[in-house]
Amino acid sequence: MSDTDRASCPHLAGAAPTVHELDADFTRDPFPELARLREAGPVHRVKLPNGTERWLITRYDEVMAALADPRLSNELARGLAKVLPPEPLPPSWQVALRTSALLGRAMANLDPPDHDRLRKLVVRAFSAKRIEGMRSRIQEITDELFDALAGQSEFDLVEAVSNQLPITVICELLGVPSSDADLFRTAARVLGGFVPDDEAARRTIEALDAFDAYVRSLVTARRAEPGPDLFSELAKVPEDGQGLTDDELVSMAGLLLFGGYETSAQLISSAVLSLLRHPDQLAAVRADSSLLAGAVDEVLRFEGPVNPGLNRYALEDVEIGGVTIPQGSYVVLGVAAANRDPRHWPEPDRFDVTRTATAKQLGFGYGLHYCIGARLAQLEVEITLATALHRYPKLRLAVPADELHWRAGSVRGVSELPLRVD
Repeated sequence: MSDTDRASCPHLAGAAPTVHELDADFTRDPFPELARLREAGPVHRVKLPNGTERWLITRYDEVMAALADPRLSNELARGLAKVLPPEPLPPSWQVALRTSALLGRAMANLDPPDHDRLRKLVVRAFSAKRIEGMRSRIQEITDELFDALAGQSEFDLVEAVSNQLPITVICELLGVPSSDADLFRTAARVLGGFVPDDEAARRTIEALDAFDAYVRSLVTARRAEPGPDLFSELAKVPEDGQGLTDDELVSMAGLLLFGGYETSAQLISSAVLSLLRHPDQLAAVRADSSLLAGAVDEVLRFEGPVNPGLNRYALEDVEIGGVTIPQGSYVVLGVAAANRDPRHWPEPDRFDVTRTATAKQLGFGYGLHYCIGARLAQLEVEITLATALHRYPKLRLAVPADELHWRAGSVRGVSELPLRVD
């Protein structure tokens, strides 16, 4: 980390002297290091593989307490202005500002009361009835994707299915024509991706600008002529007149896109990979399809895409586990570590689709900010697993598991998942 970067990190001030560096291997397999940190204590300063330093909370009880602590804000942009380097801003910082502007009015990035107002408007649009009503259409899309693979003995699940199904579902849910899906797909990829160089930063900003402009035009069109889609419902002004503003609708679309595409795509791949790496569990699911829902829940606990955890910003000094996290610090609520905490999970490093829950897995968050699209993501994974296992009785990895590449970015998952089906 350069002197400029170090000066731009307010969370360094007053911190404990030890910084635990999480190297490139952490992306491939974070769990041994998370276990070591968790057993050493509930709170640590770490340097993430991308070079940023954060406070990391590692134990289940402390993560649960932090999730409910209003002093740990979801409004991460509060600290952004304080850490900006001198002008001209490096391209990576320009991306951070553009992303913050795009997503800043999404409910996941707000605290009460703004969060509560927006969630109240959106939650009815994600009713259990609406999501369950999408089951047959999700099955149709899944079948079409697998039909396109007919005759192939080997394919990449990430490209063929994982990256296709969630974006198609989100676009149909929002009322985005299939001809415009590529714009949404590009925006989703850059929102969750790692920006390695200036050229990538430029492309990222262009993609986010295009997404912003498209959503605003869609808002105008849906307000003038509503349809049966979710975006028409969100754009509708309720009787009390307290509807979503254009900025809030853009942020909401960005949130639904990122959460509904990126997380679901990685969860689909992780679910298939987890079963293939544990043949006894795969056999159990094949023998009893009623285990599918439990299998998805276990994947979220064991290998969920939110890794190492959820980001927060300390509005004041916060003491957790006997450690004082200074005001102005950025904090990671380590749900990946918490989900394998042996204080709450017997044999936490064992993948078991028949596991009887002894605690609530935190893969979709908890409480006030529990993921509103959780059921949709679970349904997509359940349908993909059921379809793949039915179609391919000899489904297996085409390469050794230790040769798979894990992508950098804010959502963990494999870059590709080569499968053989003959």
